[in-house]
Amino acid sequence: MSRIEIHPDFTSIEDHIREANLQRAAYMGQLIADGGVALARSLKRLGGVIGRAYDVELDKRAIEADAFLRRSIPR
Repeated sequence: MSRIEIHPDFTSIEDHIREANLQRAAYMGQLIADGGVALARSLKRLGGVIGRAYDVELDKRAIEADAFLRRSIPR
């Protein structure tokens, strides 16, 4: 005998629990996917900021190395 034959009143409850588990799994999957997208976006922005800071540092070193440019920039 199966469980359904022994307790036929519980089939609707089991269906409801199964559906709730599927909804929870879908919600958790979407939450993880959204977190991954946010992480990728933040790492991309961080890379851009680091790249711009590196460019500024290169420009600063070029100005310090060139005597003509050093005189032309007011302090």
